[in-house]
Amino acid sequence: MRRRVLMIAALLFVLGSITCLDVWETLLVTAQVAKTLGPESNTASVLVGKATFENVFESDWLETPVPGDTTFWNDAFPARVTPVGGASVRVNGDAVGERLPGVYFAVRDLEHMARYDLAIETADGKVVTAHGFLPDSFSIAEPATGAELHPDSVRVTWTDSDSAETFLVGVTPADSGSAAEGWADSFTDTTCAVPRAAFADSLGSLVPGEYILTVSAINGGWNRSGLDLLLRGGNLSGAVGVFGCAVVPGPVVFRVTAP
Repeated sequence: MRRRVLMIAALLFVLGSITCLDVWETLLVTAQVAKTLGPESNTASVLVGKATFENVFESDWLETPVPGDTTFWNDAFPARVTPVGGASVRVNGDAVGERLPGVYFAVRDLEHMARYDLAIETADGKVVTAHGFLPDSFSIAEPATGAELHPDSVRVTWTDSDSAETFLVGVTPADSGSAAEGWADSFTDTTCAVPRAAFADSLGSLVPGEYILTVSAINGGWNRSGLDLLLRGGNLSGAVGVFGCAVVPGPVVFRVTAP
């Protein structure tokens, strides 16, 4: 409840702060360096965009027969994000090349426990900086690959990882055509229980079969929606957004059986 109140208060603050402007803009960045194990890959990826918010108190949005009627306004919430190309993006001084407008990506060597500094300079001179530390190597202790488990007793345990601030745990059906909902959550501990709903469809019916488990160790921020970033900020200097360092061991495939 408290979190919802804070989110609403932040949104009202943003709306209030633009009442004297026609348009409010901010730079929006999501960046990460990730080391994936088994098979190993080392990547740096950065998304740079410009979030634009129309002032609903000064626009025609309030002059339609029914204020906010999307028949007259294409967007239910008057905001958009456009890619920002042509920026200089570097991680520890090494260039991260632009693959598409606003999308920067590079394959590079990453070392556990090392510090990584992000530096962005846009074509119009805006500077964004952040830093993080790549977590240490770790492994999933349970369940074991090939395990057959009851849907009410699936527990995940992993070893600790130095520099990790949080762990992201996800379960998805191995069959892309499966109706199972899957599940994901974040933890600061090194163990968790997977809810039965992860192995059920939208009606709550159990979907037995193989599932893929992933656990990621994260230092810094991680992916969020644009609105979430706007309301809750991030860990960057010079822009709204996040920079995170992640280590991801090989996934575990296990089977959920019918009771």
